[in-house]
Amino acid sequence: MGLVQQSWLALIIGNSRWHWGAFEGDRWLGAWHTAPLTAAQVQQLQEGRFAIAVWWQLGINPALPADRPDSLWSPQTYPPLWMASVVASPVDWLADYPRLNRVETAQVPLQNTYPTLGVDRALALVGAGETWGWPVLVIDCGTALTFTAGVDQRLIGGAIVPGLRSQFRALHAHTDQLPALDLSADLTLDPWPQRWATNTAGAIASGVWHTQLASMGDFIAAWQADWPEGAIVLTGGDSTAFYQVLKQQSPKAQRIHHDPDLGFWGLRVCRRQQGENNPSL
Repeated sequence: MGLVQQSWLALIIGNSRWHWGAFEGDRWLGAWHTAPLTAAQVQQLQEGRFAIAVWWQLGINPALPADRPDSLWSPQTYPPLWMASVVASPVDWLADYPRLNRVETAQVPLQNTYPTLGVDRALALVGAGETWGWPVLVIDCGTALTFTAGVDQRLIGGAIVPGLRSQFRALHAHTDQLPALDLSADLTLDPWPQRWATNTAGAIASGVWHTQLASMGDFIAAWQADWPEGAIVLTGGDSTAFYQVLKQQSPKAQRIHHDPDLGFWGLRVCRRQQGENNPSL
């Protein structure tokens, strides 16, 4: 089977979640997201050649199209796995996988990078550029809130601040009496937190939410001043709520997009580029 039709797995290991995707050549099949797996779980998946049945044994249901067979690849075949990670230890667990293709920042087709640029940011920027066009600003609303800008497959630069949950945890961890605020249980973003809260939990929600939103607005305004025709793409676990608000607030809302799969599009670019002359990848 050639590179164009070959089924393959994508894995992006983040600080809080593992992001899995499946492709058939360039065709996107779907994504699923898990809590960090253990070494034993990773070994079980490898030994089972990542067959769908092995995922089910772990209590994980890959989000694949209904018309797909129970296995995307032969049970006798190790599917290619394209992986990028910002966490060190899981990389060692997969080091002996026979068809592992590890992507680091240096392998991402992006110019003007620096040695400590996270591979997740590089992949998201390249994926956004290919999908939504250059120039593009990527706002990743995850464990960290990151801004990454690029033009013509060249990094301009960016910024990093703690994300929503990181700020909630920090306030609880570094104070004596402020409560732990769980985003899913204590904070509903529709309606969004009131600016002038009348209780402590609400005040935390208001402060974190509105300052994050203000940060995004400031970076978006600066981006649009320099690149008025440039795209803006939100991604990451908390991006849906922010996207809804920014679409309402921005005077150029038509240039704001929501795409939770930018990193996978970046991995697809890397695979396509590196595998053009090596169908076994």
